[in-house]
Amino acid sequence: MKRLFHFAVMTVFVFATSCSNFVKDMNVDPNNVTDAPADMMLTGAQVASINFNGSRIAVISNMWSGYMTGIQRQYLNYQNYQYTAVETEDAWTYIYNQTYIQLEKAIGKYREADNQRGIGIARVVQAYVMGSGAALYGDMPFSQFGNPQQFPNPVFDPQASVYAGVQKLLDEGIVALESGKGAVTNKADIFFNGDAAKWIAVAHSLKARLYMETREYDKAYSEALKGIVSPAGSLLTPHTATAGTRNRYYLHNVEERAGDVSARNAYLTTILDPAAKTYRGNAKTDETARFNFYYVNLGTKGITGEIEPNYLSVARGDSLNGAIAMNASSPMVTYEENLLTLAEAAARKPDFTLALTHLNKFREFMSSGGYIDATYRSRYSLKYDAYTEADFTTGGIANPASLDKTRALLEEILEERYVTFFVRLIGFNDIRRTRKEGIGIKLTPSTGNRLPERFFYGQNEINSNASTPNPLPNLFEPTAVNK
Repeated sequence: MKRLFHFAVMTVFVFATSCSNFVKDMNVDPNNVTDAPADMMLTGAQVASINFNGSRIAVISNMWSGYMTGIQRQYLNYQNYQYTAVETEDAWTYIYNQTYIQLEKAIGKYREADNQRGIGIARVVQAYVMGSGAALYGDMPFSQFGNPQQFPNPVFDPQASVYAGVQKLLDEGIVALESGKGAVTNKADIFFNGDAAKWIAVAHSLKARLYMETREYDKAYSEALKGIVSPAGSLLTPHTATAGTRNRYYLHNVEERAGDVSARNAYLTTILDPAAKTYRGNAKTDETARFNFYYVNLGTKGITGEIEPNYLSVARGDSLNGAIAMNASSPMVTYEENLLTLAEAAARKPDFTLALTHLNKFREFMSSGGYIDATYRSRYSLKYDAYTEADFTTGGIANPASLDKTRALLEEILEERYVTFFVRLIGFNDIRRTRKEGIGIKLTPSTGNRLPERFFYGQNEINSNASTPNPLPNLFEPTAVNK
């Protein structure tokens, strides 16, 4: 952690290349600074949060969630759980040095100007990376982090304490955004261009996510009611076909690690492919468009020669835009997640009728195409007709296992969450959250008889922070909230 503190200011330079395409219209030279205006720091930190969202552990988490498959070089090792702290280093740095620290500095400048909008946006972005970190790593530096003179070796706070602290960040962000004070310069906020209402909704949806992860389902439901209300309010990474701003999964699978990752035998393909024996579709559900949007198999003309995450891109001359197209936006906090949070939290009450209403709201959204790219909506069939209570009773089309109707509905919602959370960090979180309950998605280990439960701390953190837990938790040890 000491190393991160020492480079807190210097990371402005790290952002120079990554930010150049996003800040080209700002009257600031990102290549000639030793300090920077608060708005420029906000931009840089938002870029870092995007990089975290598509970092190496994001790809690995998708592999360990049954969305993708590592098939060669070190990615075959990762698929078989041969993984070290070095692989975490980039994500750890994005969380602390390039996002959290930079935003603390920006917040200090915003406070001097009483710019509450800037503070609010910064707090929500901090909460996104730190909340994600709590889910992936467990105990983390938080309460003592940021004061190297007083705490050169910040303690690793218990996971529950970090979650609680992140909730407070979001509360502070909401209050600041609701004040109506301040503004950010044009395009400094690369997500919503300073739209406070959208950031408030994202903050509530993010609070709901965190309450889901700590199993506080009533609180999650209450927050989701105040969350994102339309696709236009989703927090999505802004990507273009220009080098330096392309989709991070595209960069990884197509340009940087071509051939290392496919979807060979990935669990999601076995339930989403209409040709599979275990296809999840039924008389009211046709997943053809979503399956083809997610995956492509071009044979010898493809990158891996087999089924793989769909990288087809109109911007590079293809006729279709796949889920990880060159310029495809990646989900961070979305409308569809919020709908499914309402559905699951209602089912947990339990309130069958309310949960079914929310699930059908999601299905209505998908019936119009949902988050599937328009090029696939027009070429492939899709159907998400509304379910009825009879569909979940014994013998119903959504209850093949003859479960209690409320349990059958919960299983359907959990499977829908799993399918929807493709190329998102939260898919890995959901699987681990429900594992000990014996419900939801049940994966088979790639090797051995155990599934990964966490990621390792960054190697530099282990080397430099004397407060790092000893012994280190192993890959298969559940984090505290999942024990």
